[in-house]
Amino acid sequence: MITVKNLKKTFDDTPVLESINLEVKKGEVVCLVGASGSGKTTLLRCLNLLETPDEGSIRIGDKEVSFGEDKLSKKDIKDIRRYSGMVFQGFHLFPHMTLLENITQAPLTAKQQDKETIMKEASVLLEKVGLSEHQDKFPDALSGGQQQRAAIARALMMHPEVMLFDEPTSALDPQLVREVLKVIESLAKEGQTMVIVTHEMNFARRIADKAFFMDEGYILESGPAEQVLTDPKEDRTREFLALLEDE
Repeated sequence: MITVKNLKKTFDDTPVLESINLEVKKGEVVCLVGASGSGKTTLLRCLNLLETPDEGSIRIGDKEVSFGEDKLSKKDIKDIRRYSGMVFQGFHLFPHMTLLENITQAPLTAKQQDKETIMKEASVLLEKVGLSEHQDKFPDALSGGQQQRAAIARALMMHPEVMLFDEPTSALDPQLVREVLKVIESLAKEGQTMVIVTHEMNFARRIADKAFFMDEGYILESGPAEQVLTDPKEDRTREFLALLEDE
């Protein structure tokens, strides 16, 4: 589903990603872990072309793009993004729209489907994420956990092949984290391909097929999630996990 080869990215001559190579198969859940500043979020943003890499290539689905001197066309960017839905740390809901309007705006604008079909689909999705009774509320009337679940539903409305999550629980109070993780776990059980940046190690061990540990812009260790996150081979990985356990 995803193939990344020799990906590099710099900001102001500072290397942020160095020779990144990874593969994600259809239906796999992959977690990116590592300290803040290790390049996890930048890699995730590159997969959705919110950041443009300097070198290398990305293939998602049957669309591949290479990076270098030639500027990406709008079609290239659109073709890559149609495969993926992204959920950010912040919720990015439109404050002037109801929950239902937030999650239906994009498909009503972009898809050649009638409104009735889209509304029925939205109703099913809202029930799936436990928000049916809140569909007519505005975002400021919802808790952080409810807003993040709405953001997940909004991304799912576009039927993405891949879901990208950038620390989806980092902005939430501890008591709200579980309700969001529960929705993500249900997607994993349904076979949704996902790449997740997270510091929730117990969650990652439970849900992920593979884990990639990033350090200073490199993938330092990768493999089955249980092995990488429980019995890592690299000293730096062990140090990182020990710090999280001490928090």
